[in-house]
Amino acid sequence: MSYVRFGLMILTSTVVMFILMYLNTYAWEHLFFSETRTYMAIMMGATMAVIMLAYMLGMYSNKRLNVAIFLGAIVVFGAMLWLVRSQATVSGESYMRAMIPHHSIAVMTSERAQIRDARVEKLAREITDAQRKEIAEMRYLIADVSRGNVVDDIYRDPPAKVGTMETVLSNTLLEGMDLAQLPKSEAQQALQSVPACRFKRSPESEPILWVGEQGPAAVKLNGVIVPLEPEGQEGAFSAPGISVNVKPLGNDKDWRSDSELVFELEQGLTAGYRGFYECSEQS
Repeated sequence: MSYVRFGLMILTSTVVMFILMYLNTYAWEHLFFSETRTYMAIMMGATMAVIMLAYMLGMYSNKRLNVAIFLGAIVVFGAMLWLVRSQATVSGESYMRAMIPHHSIAVMTSERAQIRDARVEKLAREITDAQRKEIAEMRYLIADVSRGNVVDDIYRDPPAKVGTMETVLSNTLLEGMDLAQLPKSEAQQALQSVPACRFKRSPESEPILWVGEQGPAAVKLNGVIVPLEPEGQEGAFSAPGISVNVKPLGNDKDWRSDSELVFELEQGLTAGYRGFYECSEQS
């Protein structure tokens, strides 16, 4: 067997292993190139080169070349291991592109696990909701950062103070506040018309924004359904203390997302998501 054939086997196996690492991704829109997974695939390819050559030494007679392959594979393994552990080449965008498939694994296992205990089922549902929310937020941030919009400072809650349980129950921390999933039945309580349009973070999740036929919209924040009034421009809604803007992605539209939602609180909190905006009378 020739050394060229051996090299092609290792190369093919490395590519196949890289692809296989994405098979436990929950949804197509969660597929993003990951530097870390690339390094892991190369590291496994280097390991395979050592194991395969060790088992087939009788088929390869060039001792110097064999030693060079062993040493080269060890060097490549060490370099890839350092890159994986140090994350030295991973920037903000690369980090999020790696985290989206990683989050997707959590969605798949939490969504499809055969769970009977109500406590574990609640935990799995919370994990699924949190991962989907963060995936949509990272899709938005990838696009925003790639446009050069790098933010140096964001809203932070004030330092904690000593208090009582009454203080705890009456205190609202804004830093972690987020639009919650809003079923149609709940949205109808706030809308004065039939819910016609909705924004979803992912195709499988409940909407976080409903828009009625006559223009008013509704979101759920901190367990409260908040009615929103339409602003001057299309896709813009607001209520005292909050504004929500939805816009189509235009040329940026793809199979991962077709719209972008950004909500802002008067106190300074801002968050954005990329997802799917749909309109129909049968919403």
